[in-house]
Formats: sequence, C-alpha cells, structure tokens
Amino acid sequence: MSGKTENVMAMVSTLGAAALIRKLVDKTWEIGSRGKKAPNDPTDPDVTVREAVLFAIISGAAIQVVRTMLARRFARNDRREARVQRAT
Repeated sequence: MSGKTENVMAMVSTLGAAALIRKLVDKTWEIGSRGKKAPNDPTDPDVTVREAVLFAIISGAAIQVVRTMLARRFARNDRREARVQRAT
C-alpha cells in the first residue's frame, strides 16, 4: 500500500476506535456511578473536580491503549509486507 493510503486508514481506524471507546467509557461510568452521566463538561458546576479528573484519566488511558494497539497492528503489517517483498 502507499504511504498516503496507510495514513488515511490509520487515521480513520483511530478515530473510529476512539469514538467507540468513548461510548464504552461513558457507559461504564454510568454503570459504575449508579446512573450518573459521564462528566463531559469539566466546567459544569455540578461536576466535582475529583469526578472530572478521574474521568479524564480513565478515558484518556483507554483511548491511548487502543491507539497504541492500532499502531502496533499497522507496524506489524508493514513489517510483514516488507518481509514478503524482500523474499520475492
């Protein structure tokens, strides 16, 4: 594949995965907090600092883990394609 195609695929899959993880984290937050909505607006006066920081840590970590796994997957595919090209 060309570099541009790979970049577009990586960006689209990362954005899609981030959106999916965000929904999953929001739902998990609601379950864990017994029905309380996820603090999507940290400036909301009803959201405590503790909740805002905890949610930021959890959602940021979850999204970064998925981004790392996607980057590793694309890198592994690149290495595999390079080996096939060298063998032929």
